[in-house]
Amino acid sequence: MSGIFISGGRIVVRHCCKFKADDIYYLSENELYTSRKMSIGFCPICGKPVCELIEYRFDGIVNRISVSGIKANDLMIKYSDEIVYSMKEFNYLRFKSKPYGWKYGVNKTVKINDKVKIKQYACDFYGNKELIKSM
Repeated sequence: MSGIFISGGRIVVRHCCKFKADDIYYLSENELYTSRKMSIGFCPICGKPVCELIEYRFDGIVNRISVSGIKANDLMIKYSDEIVYSMKEFNYLRFKSKPYGWKYGVNKTVKINDKVKIKQYACDFYGNKELIKSM
């Protein structure tokens, strides 16, 4: 919802409400909210940090707080001790464990005491590899 609108006789520019989240943090549940996540990113127009907190209550009501600038930094610091995991950490651990997505094969020959062994690996484009067969 980018654009200029008039509020109470003054012109206000709204551009920090639409942003692409650089990271999404999932927060721990508390006595009032069941599902909580905090999205962090930068405004594509002015470059200020933007933080959006979305919390779902037990009775189904959604609480959405979106702030930018210094208030975004304050909101991030306020909820930093309640972070359970982030999407960047989750994706990094998932991609790091085994070959994921598109895979390709690598054959390596190893000579040990005049014997030749062939090792076949499955590799992905994230740098992971897994030994499939050794002959």
